[in-house]
Amino acid sequence: MLRKSVTLLLGIMCACAFTWGQDKSPARFGKVSPEDFKTTRYELDTSAGAVIIADIGSSSFESGNEWFIQVYKRYKRVHILKKSGYEEATVSIYLYVEGQDEERVSNLKAVTYNLENGKVVETKLDAKAVFTDKVDNNNIVKKFTLPAVKEGSIIEFSYAINSEFPYRLRPWAFQDWNFPVLWSEYEISLPEYYEYIFLSQGYNSFHIKDSENSRKTFNFRMTSPAAYGGATQRTEAVSVTPGITRHRWVIKDIAPLKEENFVTTLANHISYIEFQLSALRYPDSPVRPVMSTWPKLTEDLMKNEHYGEQLNKNNNFLSDQVEELTKGATSQKVKAENIYNWVRDNFTCTDYAAFYTDQTLKTTFTRKSGSVTDINLLLVAMLRHAGLKATPVLLSTRSRGKVYPLYPIRSKFNSTIVNLKIDDQEYNMDATHPFLGFGKLHTSSYNGHARKVNEAADPMSFDADSLKEQSVTGIFISADDKGKLTGHFQQQATYFESYELREKVKEKGEEAYFKERAKGFLSDIDLRNGKLDQLKDYTKPVVIDYDFTLNESDEGGMIYLNPMFSEGMRANPFKSAVRKYPVEMPYVPDVNYTLSMQLPEGYTVEDMPKSTIVQYNDGEGIFRYMIGVQGNLLQLSCRIKLGRALYAPEEYESLREFFDMIVKKQAEQIVIKKKP
Repeated sequence: MLRKSVTLLLGIMCACAFTWGQDKSPARFGKVSPEDFKTTRYELDTSAGAVIIADIGSSSFESGNEWFIQVYKRYKRVHILKKSGYEEATVSIYLYVEGQDEERVSNLKAVTYNLENGKVVETKLDAKAVFTDKVDNNNIVKKFTLPAVKEGSIIEFSYAINSEFPYRLRPWAFQDWNFPVLWSEYEISLPEYYEYIFLSQGYNSFHIKDSENSRKTFNFRMTSPAAYGGATQRTEAVSVTPGITRHRWVIKDIAPLKEENFVTTLANHISYIEFQLSALRYPDSPVRPVMSTWPKLTEDLMKNEHYGEQLNKNNNFLSDQVEELTKGATSQKVKAENIYNWVRDNFTCTDYAAFYTDQTLKTTFTRKSGSVTDINLLLVAMLRHAGLKATPVLLSTRSRGKVYPLYPIRSKFNSTIVNLKIDDQEYNMDATHPFLGFGKLHTSSYNGHARKVNEAADPMSFDADSLKEQSVTGIFISADDKGKLTGHFQQQATYFESYELREKVKEKGEEAYFKERAKGFLSDIDLRNGKLDQLKDYTKPVVIDYDFTLNESDEGGMIYLNPMFSEGMRANPFKSAVRKYPVEMPYVPDVNYTLSMQLPEGYTVEDMPKSTIVQYNDGEGIFRYMIGVQGNLLQLSCRIKLGRALYAPEEYESLREFFDMIVKKQAEQIVIKKKP
């Protein structure tokens, strides 16, 4: 019986030890042995230049001089495997500054370990190797690079940050952009006085996600006003014992989030958690909301000297220019078009990511340059000066990341565009992109939720699913008097393809553009008579037009041609077998292609692809490839049409297979044979 009891007890102890081992990372600062260097290839990512062994952070509230301070701690260990992993040895610590108060780093330690002759040799960071740079008026960064790093090194560092800004609870990224992470952990301990909203994202499951409640006593030395008639203030000891909620999250074995085609920004998809202070709940006091409402946010912006306040002034310096632009205009829309075109064509954007203005409207007007917010607020001012109803619109561009519709978080926005209402028609515009027509926005603006900066803070939505972009291409080929195959190419590009085309032509010229087209035709051609219709009309797509001669040789009486020529999809844009985040196309594509080819006299079609029609997801997309010969006329009609721009991760496999089929089909050739 005793033996059974001992056996049972040992079993329980082993189980507890196993659970504890799963609950904590084995990495500890300074505890590095020769065994730790043995693994040189990690199955999580066999090509990785480095592997993050452990990344562990915590944020808690401690007693400060007169109230709470926030203490953030971080420990990180990395195994450097290749030179491509050296970047992990350079560390940046960002600190917030507000007036005379600033966050401070303490207990910074950093060590590099190398295995030499079977022994672990450590090289410590010299305190003099830590540098401080100013980022802007509210942010500084401390930087250092660990010494003696080479392939095979293990590096680790730890530090603490003391902060007197409780509303700036630090976020945490569980996933790395470039390297796999074996253990990522974050813990926060919050007094009941601070109420936060938790905003998390990502596609990796938590290994641990728990919370527990307790109480803790905090002691402060608080200064109180002097008694009536007294000359000095009094300092007294104060103790509080609030409820504390501890939250802990752990994710294990996380592959890096590598960028693939059709993604807005990886920042939308990395496993990540952030926090926004929503309310203060001090003892014996009413709840004090901290997070703003949308109407309050826009009201404050309309009064802010670096945003809307300038729009409320007379801005008489605009009068002469606005009068000149609107003189003789036959309608309100023509007035608006004249003003918009003038701003677009005469101003240079120096920063496409700006929440506030960097200068006054008058300075922007005089310099003819400024940030996206400078220029578009000037456009609002000019439109209003002409008696038009123009409103600024806050948005986040696709590269910035998503906005939460429920929460008015200012830092999520990085751009301002313009909304104009004429009668019952609304136009949205952005004068900072040189080839955008009136009432058009760049694809970067189609990132979901946005808000008008008006009294009601009216919501808006710019979704890529609403952008239907169609291209139409036609090729006609026939034999000339000498038996040479000659043809005519015409294509109406999509509007956004036209934007990129206009950029290329401005940079390199039309001649270089058509040389590039000839190289990409797939078959060897001599291109001539190239022209670009509607190149200068930015409200319309460009029409590409040229003649060509095919230089295909007759190989033993056979001619081999890919009937898609330059318009075939040569590679599947979806490379990875597995994708954990959505497919985010910039618009909904509808690609149309036709070929009409008169066969040379004395030739016939020996072989050609079979016609096919394939639907994607019960009609949400279609691939149609119809080919046939009537007499000496070969005709092909091909269409790729999708129903939306956004696809969930679970749809990726079927979408990849759909495009794989398209690539294979469009690679098939026709064989033209000389009759005996």
